[in-house]
Amino acid sequence: MRSEWLAQYLLKQADTLNQSYRLARQGDQAEFARCFSGFLLDALDPLMAALDHWPSVNKAGLTEVTYQAGLTLVQRGWLAAQQRDLTLALFTRVLPQWLAPYPADAPQLLVQLLNTLSHLPTAAQRSNLLSQWQCCRPTPAAAPDYLLILGWMAGLPEFRTAAVAALSRQPALVAQLQLGAPEHFAHPWWRGPERGWQTEPVALGAATWLGGEFSELPVLLMAGGHTLIQAGDDCWQLHVDTWGHKLLPHSPEQATPVPTQDLLQLPAALGTPWRSYDQVRQCLERRHEWVVSFHNSYRLMIIPKTRDHS
Repeated sequence: MRSEWLAQYLLKQADTLNQSYRLARQGDQAEFARCFSGFLLDALDPLMAALDHWPSVNKAGLTEVTYQAGLTLVQRGWLAAQQRDLTLALFTRVLPQWLAPYPADAPQLLVQLLNTLSHLPTAAQRSNLLSQWQCCRPTPAAAPDYLLILGWMAGLPEFRTAAVAALSRQPALVAQLQLGAPEHFAHPWWRGPERGWQTEPVALGAATWLGGEFSELPVLLMAGGHTLIQAGDDCWQLHVDTWGHKLLPHSPEQATPVPTQDLLQLPAALGTPWRSYDQVRQCLERRHEWVVSFHNSYRLMIIPKTRDHS
C-alpha cells in the first residue's frame, strides 16, 4: 500500500471492518472479494495517500465512510469492468483535489456526492457530472446547491424545482456554465443562451420484453397536478425536461385517467411528430408540453411547446 497510515488503520480496525464486510457480502463471494480488494488498493489507498498530511482523526473519519461506501459500490456493480474506470477516477482524481482543503467536512461531502451520483442510472451521466464537478470544486457550504444543479443537468429532472431555485443562490456557477439569466429556466425546455429552446420531441418507455418498463400499454393518469403513467399493476410519476426524463414509482390512488383522444380533436399546434402508422390513444396538454400515448406502441411521446414560451 502507498499509504502506510491506511495499512495500520486497516490492521487496527480489522475486527470491526471484517464484520461490516461479512454483512455486506453478496452474490459470488470470490468475485465480491476481488472487486472490493481492488477498491481498497486502487481507490481508497491512493485517496488516503494523497491526503496523508491530514490529522489522523480526519483520515480515520473519511476512511470509515469510504470503506462502507466501497462495499455499497461493489454491491451496485460500480467496480465491475464497464464502470470500474469511472469509479477509480472519482477516488483518485476528483476527490483528492476537492476534499483536500476540507478535512473536517470530507465524510459528509463524500456521502452527498455519492448520493447524487447514485440517482443517475448510467455511467455516462455520472461521468458528465464528475467532469463538471472537477472543474467547479465547490466549498462545503455551496456543495448541496451545486449537486442539485449539476445533478439536474446531468439527467435528474426530479431535481428541477430545487435546482432552479439554487441557480439564483450560485451566480458563480451560473457564470461558469454560461447559463444566462436563471429565471429563464422556469421554462423546462430552455437550454441556455447557447443552445436555446428544445423543439424536438422526447420519446420514452418501451415494453418489458424489449428491456423497457411497461408490461402493458401505458395509460396516462392525472393526480394532484402530477402526470402519472400506469402499465398493469405498476405506476410511475413522469419527470421530464430538456435535461432528461425519469419515471419514479408512484401510487395511482385517487388518480384520474386522461380521456381517450379522438384524432380529429387533436390540437392543431401539436402537429404530427409521430410515425404515420401510430394511433394516438391519449393526449394530455400540460403548460409547457403535450404528453401522448398510443394504441399500438408502448412508448410515450413528450412534445415541447415552442410557440409560446410563457
